[in-house]
Amino acid sequence: MIGRVKTARSLIRKLRSIPNDPRSWESITDKVGIRVICTTKVDCATATSLIREGPWVVQKFERMKGKGHDRLFYPGIHLDIEDSTMVDHAGLPIGCEVQIRTRAQDAWAVASHKLTYKGAITPPKKMRRLVDRLTIFVEVFDDEIHRLFKKRAKLPLYAEAVFLDHVEDVYEEVSGEPAEGVKDLSLIAILMNSYDDIDKPNAAALVRAHWESHPELAELVRDHGIRSDSYHDPSHWLFTQPEVLVVLERLANKRYMLLNAVQNTDLEDIVRSTAIAAGQPLPSD
Repeated sequence: MIGRVKTARSLIRKLRSIPNDPRSWESITDKVGIRVICTTKVDCATATSLIREGPWVVQKFERMKGKGHDRLFYPGIHLDIEDSTMVDHAGLPIGCEVQIRTRAQDAWAVASHKLTYKGAITPPKKMRRLVDRLTIFVEVFDDEIHRLFKKRAKLPLYAEAVFLDHVEDVYEEVSGEPAEGVKDLSLIAILMNSYDDIDKPNAAALVRAHWESHPELAELVRDHGIRSDSYHDPSHWLFTQPEVLVVLERLANKRYMLLNAVQNTDLEDIVRSTAIAAGQPLPSD
């Protein structure tokens, strides 16, 4: 995200843009500007929703497409917002313009802005045709990126990879050390079977909520880490992995679901050892 406050020079130029009909100070709605750059169009939609739900007033919402050969000079979504707590010297709200773009749209907007010297130069016909071609490339690029992300979401183990990514963030908070990063999804794939259809979509939130309500887990994880002075049992190696937080959460909330998921798998002995170390041994059958 990029933000800026307009300079006095820029504001004066806006006020005097029509010499015989100067603009009023109140008519300038972009005294402050924020640009949100997203990877995909889906991210742009998410950012737009978050901003529209914010603690301010959205005065204007517009999808910028432009006209003719200029239709992607300022592409993306524009919102004018005001916050009653942010006022100028006269007590009037300071207008803020939020621009939401994909990376491709932003790259093209910056380049096209320079091509026309901020609107002072009108491109000749041949140059406008090239502009149109590049405009299409930007649209095609964003569409293809969107399709690729949708296809990725259908790949095997994608849901497990996303879940583990969230669990790694929590593990870093718990252990105070960065996780090693995804190397093998087989463990998390087995453990995800301990969540039913209702809990599975909220699995990451359940892991975080368990940690936040049980801060003593930090000491438990650190005491069983390889770098701990009290470390003595190699079977406790799961404490060095983010997946241990899933085991601990399931032990507390759905221990029989955990047992059913790991029973008769290569992970069963390790999970049983982890459960014993946590003071919550799994049933023997």
